[in-house]
Amino acid sequence: MLIGIGLGPGNPDLLTLAAIKALKESRKVFVPGKLAAQLVAPYAKPCLLEFPMIQDKAELSKIWEKNAGMVAEEAKKGMISFAVLGDPNIFSTFSHLKRTIKEKFPEIEITTIPGVSAVTAQAARTNTSIEGSFIVSDGSPVTTKIILKAKHPEEVKKSLKDDGFDEFIFAERLFMDNERITSEIPESGDYFSLMVAKKRKENKNDKKVVYFVGAGPGNPKYITVKGRELLESADLVMYAGSLVNPEVLNYAHGEKIDSYGMKLEEIVDILAEGVEAGKTVVRLHSGDPSLYGAIVEQIDGLKKRGIGIEIIPGVTSLFASAASLKTQLTINGITETLIITRPAGTTLEKDSLQELSRHNATMAIYLGTDKLKEIMDKVAYPRETPAAVVYHASWEDEMVILGTVGDIADKVGAAGINKSAMIIIGDVLSPENFKRSHLYG
Repeated sequence: MLIGIGLGPGNPDLLTLAAIKALKESRKVFVPGKLAAQLVAPYAKPCLLEFPMIQDKAELSKIWEKNAGMVAEEAKKGMISFAVLGDPNIFSTFSHLKRTIKEKFPEIEITTIPGVSAVTAQAARTNTSIEGSFIVSDGSPVTTKIILKAKHPEEVKKSLKDDGFDEFIFAERLFMDNERITSEIPESGDYFSLMVAKKRKENKNDKKVVYFVGAGPGNPKYITVKGRELLESADLVMYAGSLVNPEVLNYAHGEKIDSYGMKLEEIVDILAEGVEAGKTVVRLHSGDPSLYGAIVEQIDGLKKRGIGIEIIPGVTSLFASAASLKTQLTINGITETLIITRPAGTTLEKDSLQELSRHNATMAIYLGTDKLKEIMDKVAYPRETPAAVVYHASWEDEMVILGTVGDIADKVGAAGINKSAMIIIGDVLSPENFKRSHLYG
């Protein structure tokens, strides 16, 4: 038998009597760190197991299996304990160990003794009263919800199912007389009842897919919730070099690969091999993948290998630039049209800048900062037409340069900017004769 013991937040006076009794009665006590060992030492001889803080999931898996095997072998011989700081079931090393043992050694009986968690310890030390709903998070996607005072559990279950939760447990009067724990959700509960709702994890091997995620314009908070969740759960993230803000990559806990300098075939091979190995694979593009993302070739290569794709859109740098410029790209009475284009270059023989600019609409030009003077000489706008260049829109080092078609190239050159910027041309940058929108009557 294996008991997970909560040692509390670190003060030896906050160990529970049940924890001390179990430590004394255990034939062996394992701990994951030195502080836990110090708390255990007055009652039992601690056996320290190493759990290194590394990101390599494959290496971590080997370590978990090795330690789980050692603990399981001892548990087969009699009652042992695994003692952790806080509570063994809240963000705990024991939770990972328990899951591994259940998978590899299902015959081992496992139970836990709760401890004072960091959540309640902080309330005591910071003199904070928790009187309403609150979130405890390590930054990962929310897959479990605990509803206290579940007096109407059936209604709670219905609302949670709508949010994607599909596993429910109802508990009433825990550790009291007449305790009840059931997966059959009753119509009503009392003041001492709660519900636990979980989202089952999708079996990675059931769905062969690469997720193409838009990282947004640069600001790590501008990525979508769906995009962040995929980064957090991904085993492999291949990102588009320096175009992606390194801060966005902090959301990723799995292997990270920079695709800069790789050939298309190499990119497709790595993505496909990751999926075929049962991994969750994300291909991370800057902005939105559908705008100058060169994803069609990758998708075609993946489809030929029987792998599907899912695209998660992102905020493009154009819209982040408009936000920085504090304007609209289309304004009633000035222009109702937005043209998105790029100049000729290594991957485009001929552009249509001159023809498109004759429409006198707002023009947004990607991938052209290094050719800015040529672009301004080519477009058909009057030389006094407002123009703007936004470097690294939404990044911490964002720079906005305002001018006209006639002088913007010189201003940008003087600022030393020759890449990673959005070019916008049009009277919307200096709106003077706009008409009131019909939205306001």
